[in-house]
Amino acid sequence: MGERSAGLEHHRKNLDVSLLVGPHAHIALERLAAEALTTQEFARAHKYADRRIRVSPPPAAHCFVLRAEAAWRLGLTEAALSDLARARLVDPYDVGANRRMLAWAADERRLGAAAQLICREGNLAILRAAIAELRRAGGRHWAACSVFDNHVTGWVAWTNALFVEVSLATEDGTLTSILEPNPFHALASADVQATTFLVRRPPSTTAQIVTLRCGEDVVQVRRVAPNLTSTMNLRAARDPSIGIGPNVDLPTVIVPVYADARATIECFESLDKARRPQGTGKDAFQVLAIDDASPEVELQRHLSELATKRKIRLLVNPVNLGFVGAINRALNEIQRGDVVLLNSDTLVPPGFVDRLADVAYSAPNIGTVTPLSNNGDIFSFPTPNDVNPMQRYDEIVAIDHVASATNAGKAIDVASGIGFCLYITRACLDSVGELSDKFDRGYLEDIDLCLRARTNGFRNVCAPSVYVGHHGSKSFQEEKRGLVLRNLSFLDQRFPDYREECRAFEIADPLRPARAALERALPWPAEPSVLVLAGERTCPAVTDARIRHLRLHGERTVLLSRDNNVLHLRAADGGLPQTMRLRFDAEANLASSGDILRRLSPMRIEILEPNPPPRLIELIRCLDVPIDRWLVSESIGEIGSLPSCTTPLFVPSKMAEAYAQSRWPDRKIVLHDWPTCFLTLPPISANDKSLVIVPSTPTLASMRMIKALADRLWGREPSLPIVIAGATCGDDRLMSRPNIFVTGAITADELGNVLRPHNPGWILTDFEQPVFGHPLVETARQATRPVAYRDWSGGALKPRKGDLAISAIANAAALADLVVDWVARS
Repeated sequence: MGERSAGLEHHRKNLDVSLLVGPHAHIALERLAAEALTTQEFARAHKYADRRIRVSPPPAAHCFVLRAEAAWRLGLTEAALSDLARARLVDPYDVGANRRMLAWAADERRLGAAAQLICREGNLAILRAAIAELRRAGGRHWAACSVFDNHVTGWVAWTNALFVEVSLATEDGTLTSILEPNPFHALASADVQATTFLVRRPPSTTAQIVTLRCGEDVVQVRRVAPNLTSTMNLRAARDPSIGIGPNVDLPTVIVPVYADARATIECFESLDKARRPQGTGKDAFQVLAIDDASPEVELQRHLSELATKRKIRLLVNPVNLGFVGAINRALNEIQRGDVVLLNSDTLVPPGFVDRLADVAYSAPNIGTVTPLSNNGDIFSFPTPNDVNPMQRYDEIVAIDHVASATNAGKAIDVASGIGFCLYITRACLDSVGELSDKFDRGYLEDIDLCLRARTNGFRNVCAPSVYVGHHGSKSFQEEKRGLVLRNLSFLDQRFPDYREECRAFEIADPLRPARAALERALPWPAEPSVLVLAGERTCPAVTDARIRHLRLHGERTVLLSRDNNVLHLRAADGGLPQTMRLRFDAEANLASSGDILRRLSPMRIEILEPNPPPRLIELIRCLDVPIDRWLVSESIGEIGSLPSCTTPLFVPSKMAEAYAQSRWPDRKIVLHDWPTCFLTLPPISANDKSLVIVPSTPTLASMRMIKALADRLWGREPSLPIVIAGATCGDDRLMSRPNIFVTGAITADELGNVLRPHNPGWILTDFEQPVFGHPLVETARQATRPVAYRDWSGGALKPRKGDLAISAIANAAALADLVVDWVARS
């Protein structure tokens, strides 16, 4: 083994392993990955970058770029492109990710990368490549600009006009300049014209708009923040061209409009239906729409028709002001009455404004109110912080009707509301003023307003008695993530504790009882379902694997997750139920829980938990449906009490089958092999091989076995690295040892790519307590490498050539000795 020791010895001499543990380990991992790329040690770079992605804090885009670069150099093309895609999900603007995607991809992903690079790339060669890619897709003009307090500067390139016009719209008028092409510009060529520009900015307390036009085409519109501190009062003089009408104290629903004609028209139709409550001839609210220079003729025409029929008041922006500019213009037109900020991609139910107002005035210090929605982050129903499917209008009205009865009068405090539908009282609005101009367009300005309101003594609450449908991200789509990230940095400066407060809110989940009450009152899908029972001792990976298999076979699945005497219900398809909790610790609770479980239309129950409590077994048997008892872990007690002739025991693998037959020879055993990921590993290299350990569960017992093995190997083969593929309950303690590297949590389909740079020579898995059907373990057992494992079959299954079947009763020391001898013989 002396030849393969050189790499590890060099690594040990040049790396203080203490850097890889503790609160700053993520920084060291990033640095080590970058250094390894510089020295062209690509396997080592991949190892460090991969672990960085799997540990806290959550990885930034550049972490995925590091791993992508290493993967690309190792020939892992698809893995590299996948990491670039993940980097762009984290931050669509990341220059490193977009540069590589433009250079490496061979499909439409190049186009998206090229578009992002146009505004952010400083390398002229890469800019020319991006322009060429966009030209192939039909593009005719491109521009980038940088904003400063005193000026805006940038470049523009084009193919279809003699010159370009640049204008700056200010509160005092519009300044316009004509840009002549510069044949000597670095981006100019035989068929592309280009030039630079600089526009002076006069001092202003309002936002300014920079517009670049190429002939009839708008090249770019950029809204820039004021360069003077604003002293604007919301009670400033009103535009005399806007008719107010007699209902000045009615709440006003403000709807900024830009694109997506179909969704916007449906939104205004729902507003029209909601305007007059049944039995009254009076409007409950006014509607003020802002056409923010919409490019869609159909949308412009529809808004004009609504305004002519006096169904809405309409403001038309000559240039696009963005969400903040449009809302602030509207706010300055409304001097009295409460307001509702409403996205144009929503559908609202009848009476929604009145009910939001009832909640707003249920206490004197409430400033903002936000309803539930299918797509509203923490306000999402049924699954919070998720995009639940958008329903039809009649379905939204039906859910809202149930919510109005189930959660009537409830006001639940939240850190901030969200502007998809945000009711703001006049007192709150007069206190906080308009939306901040400091944010980039479209995201977090509403959060900022709510947090300022809270600072001024107002409460932000949720009204779970109101439900509004929301398509979400219709305006920006792929840009959303980048805009949120950009604006978060500014929000952090103003409210540094907000993110931590959000995390605490998600853990406490004060909206859960209201969602659960709504779930209970709504009709559930009539489709028959399979109920999967798992408990505290059931391995989550095994449970997830079984649910995935059932869904692949088209079966609707509901997980019953037991925590002491409580069952948590969660439909795997994202439908109802999601937040229901049932108790079975008393007779009354038992009967009620049974009624709720029957609503799921169970056709079968699969029990994965080793030893469910007797009361729970009683509850399940009362459902009078088939019960499949699965053996997925070491199990005693309840299995032995089942009738041996009539109740089969289901097993997910041949090892589980042999284990069951050895323990319960009289019981009927039914084998259903669960699907297993195929593990692809490259041909093994003779030097610098590693021993890979794939643990099933992160337990103390597992860690003790790993430490015992590491100690034995360190004494006998100190040059042999150990790689733990997965999570442990003490990553830092293990990583502090010179011969251990821990990848962090992985999934079965990642195992091949994660192990490849480590040159696995041997694999040890399934060495703790029996866990059958574990996707990582079952995948590792089929590797094209020698595999060591505990033989739960008692010798009934013959090991493959080169594999090591270890006695099930061997203790940690004996197991370590057997594995060390096995490795030494190879």
